[in-house]
Amino acid sequence: MRNLHNFISTLLIGGLISCQNSPKESTATYDVGLVESKKIVLPVDENTYYLSKSMFQFEEDDKEYLQFGNFEKRQHEILIYDIESESLHKRIPLEKEGPNGLPGIYGCIRFFDSKTFLVSQYGIGRTAIIDGEGNVLRKYDMKQSTDKINRRGLWVDSRFGLSFFYTPSFIKDSILYFCNELFIQYKINQRLDRDVWKTIPMFNSLDLKNGHIHTLPINYPDIFEDDVRSPAGGGYEITYDYNYKQERLVCSLTGYDSIMVTDDLKQVRWYNGKSRFLKSIRPRVYEANGFDWLKESKGGIKYHNIMYDKYRDVYYRIAEFPYEFKANESPFDDPKGREFSIIIFDKDLNIIGETKFPGNKYLYKMSFVGRDGLYISENNLANPEFDEDKLVFACFTLEDIKGNDK
Repeated sequence: MRNLHNFISTLLIGGLISCQNSPKESTATYDVGLVESKKIVLPVDENTYYLSKSMFQFEEDDKEYLQFGNFEKRQHEILIYDIESESLHKRIPLEKEGPNGLPGIYGCIRFFDSKTFLVSQYGIGRTAIIDGEGNVLRKYDMKQSTDKINRRGLWVDSRFGLSFFYTPSFIKDSILYFCNELFIQYKINQRLDRDVWKTIPMFNSLDLKNGHIHTLPINYPDIFEDDVRSPAGGGYEITYDYNYKQERLVCSLTGYDSIMVTDDLKQVRWYNGKSRFLKSIRPRVYEANGFDWLKESKGGIKYHNIMYDKYRDVYYRIAEFPYEFKANESPFDDPKGREFSIIIFDKDLNIIGETKFPGNKYLYKMSFVGRDGLYISENNLANPEFDEDKLVFACFTLEDIKGNDK
């Protein structure tokens, strides 16, 4: 336990920015694009499912690895791949019961310069720190009522460590920060007007030393298209990433053009983040019911992950194009042939490029930033070359495309 305390004491970093819903003045040029430079192919066996919702790159001893959460299809382990050699480096089996039991794993992240992981267990209200062998070092109770959450009769659950819907969490001075958004959306059984939404915090913090949970003074913005209420699936979902270099938190709401930025975790400002290919959107409540609601919600224009590239000091934001479900497709599933684009921002959040991608090749929700570029999975079910027996990633690099129509 003393080693754990010493480890936690060394954790560092944090960041974000004056609440205006109008985007800050910024430029938008399209001189840079993403161009495929190479592919990597990682092996899988009969116990590994090709789709991971918790997948992050890290470095150790000057080598580059990919942490691959093998949590789907009743699997329960973390795989570590060596990116350079395109081989499996290590397998970390996790237990479901007993003193090291970790039921309900939602996602996991690796601590900096450490062989330990933080695991989120959504639905059971728990977070755990584990070592590189899967042993539980400490557990945290996340079902606590605190601050504004307590006054509204809500409580915190553990939702972080996802790459599929980019919500990794971040750490500053032994404090873990994670988003509050989807938990509140689907746990409140009432309609909320905009005055109520403006009092709901977007992020929580967990003190890794004493286990206390608090909310941050950053509440949901008043950016509704309508006067109402509880917009589940209507554009208030959050993805985010943290720039440790500038101590800056950058957030993307799925149903809003602008991106939110803060450098102090108190005051926020907004920047233009709109795709040049899509019309302007705001969060709204869908009036349709059942399948029609799902089709409209899932098939409409949305913004997906936002990621920071520390190697090139840029940001990427994924824009999802409209999608019409085919007769044999269920709206309960994600669209498999959806076109998308990736918007590129410089370190000051100016748009410097946007590249459009076909819908029948890439699984953009399985992406990660590496030394050589932005890696995007080709394990899309709509891809004619799809093979569930291997993990294929195309690596894209930034290139000057001035004069080209991209």
